[in-house]
Amino acid sequence: MDIPNYRMPFIPSALMSEGSSIDTCDIGESIAHNIMLLITTKKGENRSDENYGNDVWNLEFDNGVTSAAWESTFISSLEKQIQEYEPRIVQAEIDAHVQIVEHSYDTKEHTEIKKKVKIAINAKMESTGERFSFTTEIFLSPMSID
Repeated sequence: MDIPNYRMPFIPSALMSEGSSIDTCDIGESIAHNIMLLITTKKGENRSDENYGNDVWNLEFDNGVTSAAWESTFISSLEKQIQEYEPRIVQAEIDAHVQIVEHSYDTKEHTEIKKKVKIAINAKMESTGERFSFTTEIFLSPMSID
């Protein structure tokens, strides 16, 4: 029996409407949704499972943490989380690089400096052996310079 993969965000009220259905997606998209949740959830934030989430968010406001230390903590935590909470992929290789980016706005009189992390995951799907790839970029902190 195939278990459907539901598209996120999941809208429970859609179940209550007569004749409506819930959007589904393929297994790759479903895995990507779960990985994104693992990346952006702070450990302890999920009320039903305090171990779900990434340890790196405990370093969020620690200015003494180097980019290399942040990347190392992020990668090791995400490796553990994928093993625990995403059994549909195996042999996950994770790469994360922090970089500083500047952005000037026409409507603001200052430049924002932000930390951006580029994340890439290459793995194999457990059920088929097919290659699975995931990439994303997230911003960590806004800082302004007048």
